[in-house]
Amino acid sequence: MGFGMILCGAAFLFLPTVGIYDIMPDLIGYILITAGLTKTAQCNGDLYAARRNFRLLLFISAAKLLLVYPLITLKDETAVMLYVFSFSIAETVFLLPAFSQLCEGSYYVFSRAGCAVPDKAHDDLRFMSKVFAIGRAVLVTLPELTVLTNRAYDESVSAEDLSAPTLYDSKSLITVACAVVSLLIGTVFFILAVRYFAYLIKDKTAVAAVRERYETEVLADEARRVGGSLRSAVALFTAACVFMMTLYFSGVDVLPDFIGMLLAAFGFICLRRVVRTKKAIVFSFAAAAVCAASTGLEIYTANVYPGGALFEGGMTLYLITAAVKAAGFVAFAVVLYFIYACFYIMIRKYAKAPSFDEAEYKSRLGRRDAALCVTGMIACALSAAAGFMFGFSSVFRFAGAAIFCAYSVYLYIALSRLSAEISRSV
Repeated sequence: MGFGMILCGAAFLFLPTVGIYDIMPDLIGYILITAGLTKTAQCNGDLYAARRNFRLLLFISAAKLLLVYPLITLKDETAVMLYVFSFSIAETVFLLPAFSQLCEGSYYVFSRAGCAVPDKAHDDLRFMSKVFAIGRAVLVTLPELTVLTNRAYDESVSAEDLSAPTLYDSKSLITVACAVVSLLIGTVFFILAVRYFAYLIKDKTAVAAVRERYETEVLADEARRVGGSLRSAVALFTAACVFMMTLYFSGVDVLPDFIGMLLAAFGFICLRRVVRTKKAIVFSFAAAAVCAASTGLEIYTANVYPGGALFEGGMTLYLITAAVKAAGFVAFAVVLYFIYACFYIMIRKYAKAPSFDEAEYKSRLGRRDAALCVTGMIACALSAAAGFMFGFSSVFRFAGAAIFCAYSVYLYIALSRLSAEISRSV
């Protein structure tokens, strides 16, 4: 029931983060845990809340990962300190309840299914998860706080104090010590997690009972099945649209378009339980390859022709990069057409008018769906044009980002309303 994926996700979390560098990205761990909770979360309120918190952590971790490149370029220790401190607090706020809800929900579901889960294994994991969540935040932040003791930041000390060593001088040693302690805490947490979930996985009778409950209570309920698929798809399509924004930093888009295409592909995967989306999935993955090439060209162009040197000798390369970037926007316009087609089919199949004029009701929903598609294609065209022009004026750079920022909001609101109409009618 997904506990194997949860353990794989925990394996990505227990390794320590050193400053801004994460050897095994937490993002992958949160993706695996969220995917592992897909089924059981629909059988219990605590597990549903845990999945929601892990999904929020997924987006926080993605933002954290995207900001690493600009921080490396800035080489500002104060900015790094604020980055680490802010994200540590944000992660801890959601990680503490997420682990607690995961323990409580799984314990309740499997106890109800007849699994004799030892109370000690449950209590140990729940306590250690709190120690782990708080400890990893404190231990990754502590070395960065030594910047505050750096004599370059203290203007009021005496000459003798300036010559005295500070904690900042021992930052490397403190970083290593904190990483070792964090690794030890994470290892204990992971061992307790393996022990606890092993009790659940080994009880085949309880696993079968939980699976049967999922099939009878969730899969048999078409309204829940359709509604769950639509909510997940809308979230992924909105996230995909956000990643199509063009936020350039040192000549590179810090929101890579290929991630947006991958998110769109996962959105279509969520919809495949309701409507056929095979062509859309294949196309989205193919488009992700095109956008990955665009990102690679941007990085190469930024390294070869930094700043204004681009127009002194790299205009041809810039135009090629802009053309590949534009091809990505054309591909996303096709993705928007697939979204329109999927929702149009669902409107025709599921939507029921609250009044007697059902044909007009479905026609009105179809027009809203078409307007969403057409508006998106216009946004893609304008952003592609801005990609060719942003080198001549920074106004075009911000225009491209503003266009897709506004469209992301519109897409979320419009798709959420259409989803609500479809789900209500099932």
